[in-house]
Order: sequence, then structure tokens, then C-alpha cells
Amino acid sequence: MPVNKKQILRMIKLVALLKRNAYPNATSFVKILQEADLMENLNIACTERTFMRDIAILRQDFKAPIEFDHEHNGYCLTRPDWEFQAPMLADDALLTAMLGGRVAEDVLPSPLKEKVTLAVDNHLAVSDTSFFDRTFLESLLVASGNKTTIAPEIFEALFQAWRNRFVVHLTYKKGATGESKEYDFEPHILAAFKGNWYVKGYPRNEKKPVCLAIFRIQQVNKGRGTFKTDKKLLADTRKNGLFDYPKIEGITVRCASSIAYYLYEQERAKKLKITPQQDGSLIVVLPPSPEYEALRWILGEGGNVEVLQPIELRQKVHDMAQKCAEINA
Repeated sequence: MPVNKKQILRMIKLVALLKRNAYPNATSFVKILQEADLMENLNIACTERTFMRDIAILRQDFKAPIEFDHEHNGYCLTRPDWEFQAPMLADDALLTAMLGGRVAEDVLPSPLKEKVTLAVDNHLAVSDTSFFDRTFLESLLVASGNKTTIAPEIFEALFQAWRNRFVVHLTYKKGATGESKEYDFEPHILAAFKGNWYVKGYPRNEKKPVCLAIFRIQQVNKGRGTFKTDKKLLADTRKNGLFDYPKIEGITVRCASSIAYYLYEQERAKKLKITPQQDGSLIVVLPPSPEYEALRWILGEGGNVEVLQPIELRQKVHDMAQKCAEINA
């Protein structure tokens, strides 16, 4: 049974990847921990041999149903309902877990929010330190940016269907027309994106996935049948994003020196390619991006961003800015 704090933290990260069907292997996991050390200052990096030892301990001491999936070249759980009963963490690691729970309380909709709160309180009840208390945790304000309200019974029904992999019958109100449409739906993915929650999956007996805004779902009932999580859909969503919007490659812009500071702050996270200029401005190449996202960001900077390429995007920015100027003249 592991007693080393670093080993426990490594295993928690490893189990989280397994639960997300990320198919970690020795090479990918070592790289993930190296990035975690760099970005989160966790000091838990390990070798590939250590990774294999952690896999063996999880199997032997925690009865983890872990197998290697040759198709995806990584490890997976053969029984998704298995739970990792991690040993009690030291104070600093427990603090991390408590803060993570506090963030989840502000981001998750009801009734999961209340369940997370109860879990946090249970951890506090068994903690033998006076450092942790509810007042301390509540002093952490989280700007979750939630833009919509979801009926608790709707989210609970979808969450249980996603968790247990059963089909639901739902009624969905389309945003553009306001029409209602009924689906027999397989909820493969639940995701929070820019202040809203979405469910992505397949209408029954259809091959093309759809992504539904949960706040527009009016009713959910348990349907007939079950499904197996589509691993290819998960992999594609991780790689290309939640939505199937076409992306523009090679967007190149010139940014004023006044916004250089925050671009450098976001360079790694947003995968920006930045080339500083002698006058203090920056030439920035964006990663492949949906057109609407690029337009919103460029126009939102209020004249601090000039589009260099592609010319078609530059023209659209010009036309939209001109329309705004005419309306607000």
C-alpha cells in the first residue's frame, strides 16, 4: 500500500485519465507529469518504470480493472464504475483536493453542486487539522462565468444517463426558431464550455453526432436501450473541440503593444506563436480557429488587432466594424 504523498498524487492523476478514457501509456503519462510540474509546481514527475510500478500497485492493492488497449496504445478501465479509494492525503495535498471541490461547487449545476458540497464537508469532518473549515473555503470566490440556469432535474437525469450509458428521450428547444424537437438520444459526452453546459452524442440510430445546449432541453425521460461510449468521438472531441465548426488555418494578426502583456501570459495555454517587433507590437499566429471566435476576439480588442492573413477574414472584420460604426453613429 503506497504511503508516499507523491505516489498518491501520481495515482490520482493517473486514475483521472483512466476515468476520462484518455488511454495513458508510460510515455504520455511521463510527459503529462512533466507539464504538471512546470505549470502547477507539483513536483510529481516520474520515469516510465515508475509509471509501470504504479499500474501494478493499482491492480494489486486497489483491485483496479486496468488493461492495455492495443487499438489506442494506452491503458483503460474495463469496469468504469470502479472507484479509487485513495489513502488520506497530507495537509497540503488535502488543501488541493478541498480547493478543487470548492471550484466544482461553483461550476457544477444542481444537484451535483450539493453532492460536491457534501463530499467537501465529509472530508472536513475527518480532517484532524483546524486549518480547513467551511469559512476558509467559502472565502475562495470562483468566477465560473455560468451564463445560463439549468433545471436540476434535467441535469441529474442527463448525468445519470451519461454515467450509466442508457438512452434518454428528450425534448429540445432550438435556439434559432424556438421549435421543439424530440430525440431518443445517447449522451456520450457532458462538457462545460464558456459558461454553458452541453451534451454531445447521437440521436438513436443515427451516425452523425449532435451537440445540445442543456439549458434548452425542456424534458428528459429514461428511454429504451443502452449504448457503449464512442471512444472515437471522445478522441475527436479532445482533438478538435466540442463543436464541428470549420476552422481557419494560418490566422496572422498584428497586435498593439498595449495588449502584449496578456498575450504573453496566454501564449502557452492558447498555443500562440508570437514574434515581437521593434516598435513593441507583436505578430501573432493563432491556432486553427472557428471564424466566429476569431471575429469576436479581434473586434472585442477595439482596434488593437490588425488582421494580416487571410484577406477574407480581414474584409469581414472591416465590414462588421463599419456596420457597428454606422449603427452607433
